[in-house]
Amino acid sequence: MIKKALITIALLTVCYAGLFSQTESLLRLRRDVAVLAADSLMGREAGTPGEKKAARYIEREFTKAGVTLLYPSPGQDFSIIAAEGDTLKSANIIGVVEGWDPKLRDQYILIGAHYDHLGTTVLSINGRDSLMIFAGADDNASGVAVMLEVARVVKESSMEFRRSVLFVAFGAEERGMTGSWYFVNRAFAPIDEVSLMINLDMVGRASDRQSVSAYTVLPHAQLVTLLKDVADMPLMISPKIHTADYFPSDHRIFASSGIPVVLFTTLLHRDYHSVRDTPEKLNYSVMEDLSHYVYNLVKVASNTDKPLEKTVFADKKEVIEDDPEAVYSQIETDKRATFDKGDEKTFLTKWVYHYLKYPAEAIAEGIQGRVIVDFIIEKSGEVSNVTINKSADPLLDKEALRVISVSPKWKAALINGKPVRSKISLPVEFRLKR
Repeated sequence: MIKKALITIALLTVCYAGLFSQTESLLRLRRDVAVLAADSLMGREAGTPGEKKAARYIEREFTKAGVTLLYPSPGQDFSIIAAEGDTLKSANIIGVVEGWDPKLRDQYILIGAHYDHLGTTVLSINGRDSLMIFAGADDNASGVAVMLEVARVVKESSMEFRRSVLFVAFGAEERGMTGSWYFVNRAFAPIDEVSLMINLDMVGRASDRQSVSAYTVLPHAQLVTLLKDVADMPLMISPKIHTADYFPSDHRIFASSGIPVVLFTTLLHRDYHSVRDTPEKLNYSVMEDLSHYVYNLVKVASNTDKPLEKTVFADKKEVIEDDPEAVYSQIETDKRATFDKGDEKTFLTKWVYHYLKYPAEAIAEGIQGRVIVDFIIEKSGEVSNVTINKSADPLLDKEALRVISVSPKWKAALINGKPVRSKISLPVEFRLKR
């Protein structure tokens, strides 16, 4: 009885601690949005004093949380030539939490959100000029607020992150995504070491916990698997995952460089780019849920042994004609390796899931999950070097390895018309029916 009572007290303590933490998180989210969408910032148009005030606020919040500023004030600054010929000044505000692993700390997971908006306009109402302020509460004070909340929690638990985590408030997104373009193409030298870019843009207008969407721009097996794995965690939201794009934002600049990206959004609405986009319309509870989800996604991505593979938009490596042992990713080849005249999805459908045997012991113990398996298609079409990229459980890992190792021959990938060795990563899902 005493033991049960102690367990009950411990559980209640955990619950109350969680509720207290959630309440403080909600207050911080509301405060961040209120400050960034305040009339005194005059809509945060790029190059204006209002945008600069927003930048200083973000810097102060990073500093209060103990997040290191990568650039001192005024940040990673850049110039914009406006249509009227004026030169405007804007900046990216960048914080970093260094990873603990000496081998991985020079690789990065990046969370971004633009902090600028449209500024003001003057309308004539009943013969009188009236100043209208585009507060931009959802677009994109909401994204910045969630980013800041994730930054605070990552810093508090920094010893749990092997890779370093970058937090970037992008300036001048409404001016052709200038801030993110400058970051990727001019300012951040180790851009190829960014393993994943997470973009938070318009994340405040959810009707419920099912209203969050995640867009990866391109199909990416490893990234989609990570998103699903995080959604499977207890009490987590489950974003609707789309392997396409939704609207132009800072993630596109990263995607065009071959960096895996995911845009989180609660979608466009009738108040988008209007003066009606105000703080009281946001769903702060779902924003808090999304903060929790993004924190866990960053944590999982930070701690994988291998970085996420680049996408088809990455620069292709120069082909070394005299290296018979070279292995290329599918995106580096002129013609991808194929299975039964189809792609990797065909292989999963016609071979893997047709011959996969769910281990009886795993069923009895209720074990399920997703395994990512790496393997090489040789020039002959044979499958070799089958290894686990991401483990779910030893029982599931073993079965995934077995079924892929006995695969029939593929048709090898081609470069310049010649067969080459190619590497493939595939998620194998084990799911128990309820």
